[in-house]
Amino acid sequence: MLTAAPLAARSYIALCSLAAAGRGHLGVVIRAANLTDPGDCEALCCVRKPVEFVVEQGSKGFLGQVAVLEPEVARRRRVQARLGSAIRDKARVLIAADAGAAELAVIGTVDCVALPAGKGRRAMGPELPQRLLIRNLWVAEAFRRQGIGRRLMDAAEELAAEMHIEFLSLDVLADNEPARRLYEGLGFTDLEPPPVPVPNWLRGALSLGKALAPPGVTAEGSTEMRPM
Repeated sequence: MLTAAPLAARSYIALCSLAAAGRGHLGVVIRAANLTDPGDCEALCCVRKPVEFVVEQGSKGFLGQVAVLEPEVARRRRVQARLGSAIRDKARVLIAADAGAAELAVIGTVDCVALPAGKGRRAMGPELPQRLLIRNLWVAEAFRRQGIGRRLMDAAEELAAEMHIEFLSLDVLADNEPARRLYEGLGFTDLEPPPVPVPNWLRGALSLGKALAPPGVTAEGSTEMRPM
């Protein structure tokens, strides 16, 4: 189960060895972030760019004036600029952290937002079931090509199962070949395939989706036998 308990009590839900990458016996733990925990928020803010305009500590304003804020005000604005949309949308943020680091070091994240049944990003798109929207998948450059992005996506599927959601959706740029290969390899398909071939540069962003097997049913459709 994904949890957001204090750091000392957090359970590992995924552990992958990085020995093959020359990192000794270090590993990566994937868990749900606690957006009410200042430590988790600061670790996320260190790797996320601002997505909302907020006057932060050190920001230059009119005539080059530099903003000087009280420490607590500065912290809140830093969080708002980088995590405001996640908090507003009640996203579950999953993080991949270097288990060998002395302090929390986020090396990958993904946001998961529960959405009701209805239209997707485009008004003319198909009707979609209740779903978990996947967004902001990111892995630090030094840790890429080690399966961390796939493990974050696997954790998102686990989260969906816990929430009794059986469909995942996401948007990806058509010309983002590495991301598309990852998603398509995980079973995502184009929700709005064009009737005729269209160049990627013309399509822009693609909407992809994946139906998950109901609890107790395998991917092949057979019912899982459980011991009595």
